[in-house]
Amino acid sequence: MSNRRRHEAKRSLGQNFLVSKETAGRIVEEAQVGPEGLVFEIGPGRGALTLPLAGTGAHVVAFEIDRSLFGELQERFRGSERMEILHRDIRGVELDGEAEERGYETFTLLGNIPYNLTSTILLDLPGWRRCRAALLMIQREVGERVIAPPGVRECGILSVFMQSYMDIEKVLRVRPGSFCPRPRVESVVLRFTPKAAGEGPGEREQFLQFLKGAFSQRRKKLGSIFRDVFGMGDAGNLSRLEKISGASMDNRPEDLSLGQWKRLFETIRHGPGS
Repeated sequence: MSNRRRHEAKRSLGQNFLVSKETAGRIVEEAQVGPEGLVFEIGPGRGALTLPLAGTGAHVVAFEIDRSLFGELQERFRGSERMEILHRDIRGVELDGEAEERGYETFTLLGNIPYNLTSTILLDLPGWRRCRAALLMIQREVGERVIAPPGVRECGILSVFMQSYMDIEKVLRVRPGSFCPRPRVESVVLRFTPKAAGEGPGEREQFLQFLKGAFSQRRKKLGSIFRDVFGMGDAGNLSRLEKISGASMDNRPEDLSLGQWKRLFETIRHGPGS
């Protein structure tokens, strides 16, 4: 009982510990890792995923920011040569470098992502060139936005940005009772697989800023957005944008396909007259 009090979930860290062994086992199974693989785990918490990951024989590196949980996990896996428990904030970790340091060309990323860090971690994901796949548990509402197709209200910045660089599928729906403490919302596990190089715009940060501008007035039509946000009110410029991108300036942001967003971005970046 004393351990349980010592490791009560901390609201400041957005902790909701996965306690369903069935769910944890399913996630690890879906990750398809084996003795030759490297796995990075974000926020192992009480070890719900870490323990079944240890059973795969993979080289597992778990990053835990909570010092007390880090100490418990470190003691739990002491002597396991393939298990590393590190007291680190994932936001400051360069995963490609961590993989290279250990001699691996690729890695798999797993984690039950705190709700308050979801966007930060997701937006970093396309930048990890050694990541072969990621299985991440996130709030269901956010997950629905991530996988939302063009033409639906949920389609937004996360949808277009993430889908431009990753193939994304929903693997599992997780109910609140699978966690302690029990959250008020459901969660989903999404699998992210990097697309081939060159499918998404090469300038990821510029593309993200472009999308933020385009969706900042999402109830307006594209013509008004490019006039008000990007200063392109000239009728000739808008006409060229339509012709090059194939996107009508009467559409709203959520209506465009990934290809149209890419062409619009490249056109704006090089100038509509180029």
